[in-house]
Amino acid sequence: MSLENSLSPLTTPTFPIAMHSGEWDRESFWTFADAAKEATEALAAQKMKALENMPVDALRVFCTQYRFFTIEYISDLALLLAKLPFGGLRSLLSQILAEELGEGDQSRAHPAIYDRFLASIGVAQERLDRGLPENKRILGALTQELWQRDAAFGVGLRGMGGECLCQTYLSVMFEHLRVHPYMRENEARIDWEFWTIHTGEEDIVHGELTRAAIDHYIQQEPGALPDLAQGYERSITAWNRFWQNIFDACAPKPSAIS
Repeated sequence: MSLENSLSPLTTPTFPIAMHSGEWDRESFWTFADAAKEATEALAAQKMKALENMPVDALRVFCTQYRFFTIEYISDLALLLAKLPFGGLRSLLSQILAEELGEGDQSRAHPAIYDRFLASIGVAQERLDRGLPENKRILGALTQELWQRDAAFGVGLRGMGGECLCQTYLSVMFEHLRVHPYMRENEARIDWEFWTIHTGEEDIVHGELTRAAIDHYIQQEPGALPDLAQGYERSITAWNRFWQNIFDACAPKPSAIS
């Protein structure tokens, strides 16, 4: 299935279509990856505008759903590391994993930091585990594919998809989130640390380093390109579906707006 056909035609910009495995080379891969990322950013910008005027309770539910991605990403990244050969990419992703886990300090683990953000906007502790069933299924399916497929597919799925693409969505989300009236009124007491980490210079550098390490990986393993591209395309499809499910649950439908 192509990426273009996996999403609603009403909300999906034009995505590049995956080529046959024999047509991939390093240049065409990065052209595909960059175009897909730009299209995803445009889709995110289109959808995230709904955050600016979302009812506060719906906003809390919306933000809570992202925590399940952060938790599963850590486990999947650890699984990917076990599959990768020794080298620069494995070392870099190991460093990123250590940071995600708080580098030995559980209170500094990124899911814990995100939970403090949620608490600061009024999300009750007992609501933290209320994930959308369909999104739990999506994340579980990605983990299963990561188990079953080779390392190159996993690099596209969770290396590029998690570390490079995630930053794109989060930056757009933060841009619209911070102008919500509730966020503006309570800005001084909200714990913004997670967003400082994930939408600032540190995460941009992570994305650049990951891209460079993957490019080196491609040069060392050119035969990995088809699986790498397939993993990245799969990640984009799943990531957009993940967010669409959240919008369907939290954002007012056009027909419901008078």
